[in-house]
Amino acid sequence: MPVPPGAGRLQNRTQQSEAVQSGNVSAYMDWRGDIPFSVDPFNEVDNLLLSLFSYADLEGVAYEGEEITLDDACRRYFSIHTREEIMARTSYVKMVPFLMEKASGLRRYAGIRLHHYVNVINADATEQMSAVTFDLEDGTSYVAYRGTDGSIVGWREDFNLAWLRQSSGQKHAVEYLNQAGEVSGRDLRVGGHSKGGNFAVYAAAFCDESVRDRILEVYTNDGPGFIREVAQSDQMSSIQPKIRSIVPDESLFGLLMYGQYGHEVITSSARGVLQHDAQTWQILGNHFVRAEGLRGSSVLLNRILTDWIEDVEIDKRRQFVDFLFDVLETPGVDTFAKLRENKARNLAELMKTARGMDKERRDEFFEVLSVLVKNSRNTLSEELKKGMGENRKPLDGS
Repeated sequence: MPVPPGAGRLQNRTQQSEAVQSGNVSAYMDWRGDIPFSVDPFNEVDNLLLSLFSYADLEGVAYEGEEITLDDACRRYFSIHTREEIMARTSYVKMVPFLMEKASGLRRYAGIRLHHYVNVINADATEQMSAVTFDLEDGTSYVAYRGTDGSIVGWREDFNLAWLRQSSGQKHAVEYLNQAGEVSGRDLRVGGHSKGGNFAVYAAAFCDESVRDRILEVYTNDGPGFIREVAQSDQMSSIQPKIRSIVPDESLFGLLMYGQYGHEVITSSARGVLQHDAQTWQILGNHFVRAEGLRGSSVLLNRILTDWIEDVEIDKRRQFVDFLFDVLETPGVDTFAKLRENKARNLAELMKTARGMDKERRDEFFEVLSVLVKNSRNTLSEELKKGMGENRKPLDGS
């Protein structure tokens, strides 16, 4: 069929218009907040919002066994926490309580009821797992797992995923989904952002079959994958068709390790590692704005880290993580924010801790680190040669 004159220009103008009109999750609520699920069914952006809501600290707000409305949760939350206190926080998800408050006054979300909030932090077991279940007006439930907070314990568990077949947090994530699924009796969606996405996929794969059969979709929003043994397990294969992995075009976290599923690549208003903040993801209507593909820097860094994991034995990966976080966990410092508060003093403490470590452990740490440096050099060299090969012109000038 012939293309009408000016059609290309019209398409370009449409794309430019989309770029101008796209916005973040807050803008999405402005656009769609008055439209109930009965008119516009649950979509990928609703998934992201509920994943973000799981970052809200509901201690003293939602009690075990209690079911409350989103509006009640917000009123209780702001009776405990002042807006000034929230704004003074350093976390990149500090605005989440305000997003919840906005949602509670909108037709689309006003009927949401939340229950079974849990927040497990166990420094001894290097575990941080928090989850909450949202019952929606469309008759489904969304089980949301919180991602990594600013705690060093939380980040240590993230790093442990590079060698563990099952972390303590993943184990509790499975137990939570079994419990929530049994209580709900509804069809389920399961999701989370960052490590919460990893927990969501893991829990959906390893939960009881009676619960798994009711799962409609599993969302991992820029969440890391798994060691190869887990990624290729029969349990993962059973849930694979239901998994949606959404990553920004310069993703790092969402590409780490292995997953037997493809990624949906989207755009963000941020660059580099800052794209991990899902509040920067670009939305138009009821969907994310798709990117043409992953940017080269993201693919390159992912390849370096994946090769490093492949080249280092599991025991040495574990030793590397243990040494790194034993050094980071200096007395009185339990978050990265505190680590930055007095850089000079804390750096001195870190050096003192490192010097006090057993020489054999230090040697193992630097041995594993050297593999990462070597892989970085090799990968960069290969990419440089490839680029030179693509750009090189024949000697005859043709």
